[in-house]
Amino acid sequence: MVLPDNVKKFLSKPNFAVVATVSPSGRPQATPVWFMLDGDDILINTAKGRVKLRNLHANPRVSLAIVDRDNPYAYVQIQGTVTGFDEKNGARDIDRLSVRYRGEKYNYQSGNTPADRVSVRIKPTGFSGIR
Repeated sequence: MVLPDNVKKFLSKPNFAVVATVSPSGRPQATPVWFMLDGDDILINTAKGRVKLRNLHANPRVSLAIVDRDNPYAYVQIQGTVTGFDEKNGARDIDRLSVRYRGEKYNYQSGNTPADRVSVRIKPTGFSGIR
């Protein structure tokens, strides 16, 4: 699915997304993340070993809720499917996301290293919210 232009415009703002995944046992899990549109896909990034990454490997279906930080009544919810995990470009992508949200490259803390980063590519399959 290609998202309409008004949704793409909404997603171009650096609002946070809450990513919802489901564990193999059926337990839901939600995490706020940075995201960006990359072509027609949504790109997020995480560290190896995180629950959301394990859940997405087991079940590629995902939902994201993005709320406008300036108007919390404006939002987009996107349903999608993970189409790829990229460990090779994870460090590059976390830098891209960090510049989008913080204006500078990513600052590795807590023992995190560039080799720990994994990018997750999500293909939208549906959306609701802003029209």
